[in-house]
Amino acid sequence: MCPTNPAGHGGQGRASNRPTHRRMTCVVHVESLPGPDHGLNDLEDVPADGRAARSHRTRLAILDAMRSLHAEGDLRPTVPRIATRAGVSLRTVWQQFADREALLIEAVKRDREIQRSLVARIDPDQPLGTRVEAFVAQRARVLEEMTPTWRAARVHQPFSDQLQRDRKRRNAGGRAEIEQVFAPELDRLPAPDRDRLVDSLHAISLWSFWETLRTDLELSPLGARQILISTFTALLVQAGFDPIS
Repeated sequence: MCPTNPAGHGGQGRASNRPTHRRMTCVVHVESLPGPDHGLNDLEDVPADGRAARSHRTRLAILDAMRSLHAEGDLRPTVPRIATRAGVSLRTVWQQFADREALLIEAVKRDREIQRSLVARIDPDQPLGTRVEAFVAQRARVLEEMTPTWRAARVHQPFSDQLQRDRKRRNAGGRAEIEQVFAPELDRLPAPDRDRLVDSLHAISLWSFWETLRTDLELSPLGARQILISTFTALLVQAGFDPIS
């Protein structure tokens, strides 16, 4: 079973909606996420060549500076602010990235690598209640951790085909994850009921729903997670499955 204190600082109800950084031990099947493993491979493989390695570190510093500004609520940080936070010159930023969109797209890519490091496989043969708790806890952790960059990406999405494709990829991956984790139950339903249950579970596990809970309702991470648990349970019970028994 998962810890009862999820991606948050403990307590429930309303609290700050700044992302928290506690790691949890629950496991979730995430083969829908890109890449062969769950490390930070694409961006953490440091080149052997000294000059290339320095460029790589500089690039990561710029990306992490942008992500930290997003986490502080600055969803459209200026390039001078990013450069100052990273400790590099404006010229260095432009040497690394062609434009602001390229910088944001690369930040989203880095978040995907971080996202992969937060997830692991859950055995679909485990009891349904265990899988529900594990899935919700892990999803809450990922959504909370990714919130700053996804908020920034949402601001720029209408003007970026790449960011729109990334959102569709992420949503498709989330749906596939639900189908994998809850396959034993979904396979027992007629096709229309199956699709309706998948759509319902998918809808409440999207980042947009999490953002509503955290921002509009001002719930703490724990409070938002508890809403997800209760809603998941209600939908499964309505479909004829009891996660509690």
